[in-house]
Amino acid sequence: MHIRLRTKRDVTLFALVITALAVLGSLGLRALLQPGDVFERTVLSGSAVAAMLAAPIAYYIGLQMLDAHRLTQALEHAVNHDSLTGASTRASFKAQVAQLPPGPKAVLLVDIDHFKAVNDRFGHQAGDTALCQFAMRLRRNCREDDLIARFGGEEFVVLLHDVELDAARAAAERLCAKLREAPINLNGQAHRLTASFGVAVLTDTARLDEALVRADTALYRAKNDGRDRVCVAESETSPYRAVS
Repeated sequence: MHIRLRTKRDVTLFALVITALAVLGSLGLRALLQPGDVFERTVLSGSAVAAMLAAPIAYYIGLQMLDAHRLTQALEHAVNHDSLTGASTRASFKAQVAQLPPGPKAVLLVDIDHFKAVNDRFGHQAGDTALCQFAMRLRRNCREDDLIARFGGEEFVVLLHDVELDAARAAAERLCAKLREAPINLNGQAHRLTASFGVAVLTDTARLDEALVRADTALYRAKNDGRDRVCVAESETSPYRAVS
């Protein structure tokens, strides 16, 4: 049996249960070993001693278990999330997709336009700020159960649940417009950050890599066509189609 303590309330309950078990164990042991009259005279004092010994020890152990749980959570978060933006890592994203139930899905491959120019003009620290704000805006404009990952540099991936191609296209166009319309603050200056989108449907989570390749092909076309736009890979056999 594996016990997980997640809150201070769990620690308190754990300590109470362990203390109660210690008192009951003490009573049972003394009932077997002590004469009846001695047991009756010492039942209260013996129980009090058992409780006084068990309670602080159980509470201390509970606190250690809580710290271990929090450390495990922090380590899991660090492994599964990009340290800068908080988005999922590539490996975590793929693992999450593999666990999804069947149903229509789509992947959006998103690349910030002219990001090198941001670093050159404002500096790398401002570039990090831009990445964080970009990821935050993606999360803010996606549904709670959509998956967002940073694959590296200025490239992000969004997985949309329960969407067909038309809905995925509309979602990408909306995200593209939202990013375009809201400048970010870099070193006290308003800077318009745009992005290019490649969209591909995902009919089978086992074929995620194929969908990403098709989305990447569509993204490449979006950049070649002038950036700040959406291109859709219509199907597994049709590489892309520009839509905005």
